[in-house]
Amino acid sequence: MLTTMESMKVTVLTSRLGSFLHLIPGTVSVHLNTQVMHLLVHGIPTGYSVDTLAAILTTFNSGLALAGTPRSLTTEQSRAGKLASTVVIAMTGPKASDFIRNPLTAFSLTYRTKYRLLFNLLTQCSTCPGFGHHSNKCTNQATCRWCALSHPTGAHTCPTPACCVRGRPCNHTSFKCVNCGGPHEAHTMTCPSRPVKAPVCPEEDDEEEMPDT
Repeated sequence: MLTTMESMKVTVLTSRLGSFLHLIPGTVSVHLNTQVMHLLVHGIPTGYSVDTLAAILTTFNSGLALAGTPRSLTTEQSRAGKLASTVVIAMTGPKASDFIRNPLTAFSLTYRTKYRLLFNLLTQCSTCPGFGHHSNKCTNQATCRWCALSHPTGAHTCPTPACCVRGRPCNHTSFKCVNCGGPHEAHTMTCPSRPVKAPVCPEEDDEEEMPDT
């Protein structure tokens, strides 16, 4: 999975794949995947099967296309005795973003939703750029991935007065990693500070559920 910065459009990346493939060892090709968004739906009754739930959600929410079968956020044991629980759905299609932070309709009621961020210990933040959290949840000060100074990476400028390069490194850039202090950019795969394991680390408040009804 490749995560692009705000300044890099996917269409531009794919048009220049020949210039980037050597940066990923062993890569021979890159293919665009269909965007999938994960959504938490709170307060769904526990007495219905996931197939029934999928049919009802797509029937009563025009434009909702599911990329898979809905699943419960928590284990069966933790749901025992509860009338309602939180369900995770994977959405795809051109209207997927329309359902983020908007309630869904099912069983003649509306249900609160929340966009689910997926990350693990290998996830690298585009703001700090530390590991183990999503940039949308980052509370650290913005730090440049190239020079480790306290400014957003997109605001990087060359310190040489005669150089007009902005937003990217140039021949005058002295690389410094904010994570290990080494003479390389923070996203270098061989950085000694880069984690080597990636256990599941869902969003910290994913376990939030609506109270029993």
